[in-house]
Amino acid sequence: MEDSGFSGVVRLSNVSDFIAPNLDCIIPLETRTVEKKKEESQVNIRAKKTKNEENKQKEDKKSVKISLADCLACNGCITSAETVLVEEQSFGRLLEGIRNSKMAVITISPQTITSVAVKLEKTPEELAKLIASFFRRHGVKYILDSSFARQFAHSLASEELLLTPSTSRPLLSSACPGFVCYAEKSHGDLLIPKISKIRSPQAISGALVKGYLAKKEGLSPCDVFHAAVMPCFDKKLEASREQFKVEGTEIRETDCVVSTAELLEELGKEDVGEEDVAEEDVEEENSWTTSLSRGIIIGEDGGASGGYADRIVRDFVAQNGGIVKTSKLNKNMFSTTVESSTTGEILLRVAKVYGFRNVQNLVRKMKTKKEKTDYVEVMACPGGCANGGGQVRYETMDEREKRLAQVEELYEALPRGNGCSEWMESVREEWESLDTNYKNLLFTDYKPVETNVAQTLKW
Repeated sequence: MEDSGFSGVVRLSNVSDFIAPNLDCIIPLETRTVEKKKEESQVNIRAKKTKNEENKQKEDKKSVKISLADCLACNGCITSAETVLVEEQSFGRLLEGIRNSKMAVITISPQTITSVAVKLEKTPEELAKLIASFFRRHGVKYILDSSFARQFAHSLASEELLLTPSTSRPLLSSACPGFVCYAEKSHGDLLIPKISKIRSPQAISGALVKGYLAKKEGLSPCDVFHAAVMPCFDKKLEASREQFKVEGTEIRETDCVVSTAELLEELGKEDVGEEDVAEEDVEEENSWTTSLSRGIIIGEDGGASGGYADRIVRDFVAQNGGIVKTSKLNKNMFSTTVESSTTGEILLRVAKVYGFRNVQNLVRKMKTKKEKTDYVEVMACPGGCANGGGQVRYETMDEREKRLAQVEELYEALPRGNGCSEWMESVREEWESLDTNYKNLLFTDYKPVETNVAQTLKW
């Protein structure tokens, strides 16, 4: 099976525990018109069709395009619709969007930066400046670090868990679009009520751009183009969700998503080098909108998949105390408990579950009510976001594992803090002055996708 770039979870059909993708998209790709058969003379056995009749038949066959929204609403497999993703969310579309907008903003994930840094043998700081220089030359005004948006998600996570009754746990992280698609299409009634309602960093960044920066700049959301560079092809689907459109409009909060590998290819085409970065002089005040241009990347404890589980533990211990114990169950599963320092009672259980096979095991335990964890950080890809399907790929498995380890090391070494708390507080205050209901934009909701009848038929 080819490595399509999508997570294994997104490539599923609606059949549980089925790993291989479907061969065909179940949505018809062309219209079919049914014409009443004309009465013909019996002696006209081999009458040739006239040119007018041939042209009419060609006109009747009109192609139908499938949108990403169709993929999300369909319970079939999206793998065969990858051409849709290429057409709707390509680098060409990204550059076109920049040219046709009054203000362009790009959000870059730190996983992207570290992956390309390993490939080009540069430091993340050097790579961040290089990427910012590349996009600025194309007319982008702001180049943002998605980690800033993740800080908003982290700040809400502990409160959400606290408000989740024990009977509704475990609370499942919602940052991975591959897992969310799987939950909606395969185990909606079981998983959807337990998925966190906090938006992913990409979605929060979209709200920041279209709901905050646009207003701050005195622009309409339709005049602002926002794109994201992510380690995962599934993020293209996430950007197309109806929930992530500017309220009351058809305008996406994130107009386009491209992968790490797509960005690397474009950097190679333009042969961007250090001399290009040296020519740039970033004069703006250091803030969350200019930090990447200065080579400042926001680091986070807890690994390259966002550190959601670790943040839950840190906040819990800060408020309640306790002894933290972490065990590695396998290569892609980790369990952490917080025990009372006096009685030894377990006060909190969290876990990290990466890769579809481990996700399946989690679901089985939840079905039988054997899963006693309070919070689970779930990622569809083995190795998490650092090993996303859109990351830089290598020929052999040994080289992949070696490079993945290097990406994770670079991510772990990213500096913490960098004034992020002060930036967040400033943005919150100003955003509230522009929109008193801005907090609603930090949350979303999910619902099960009804099974398509065509998927359940056995021929």
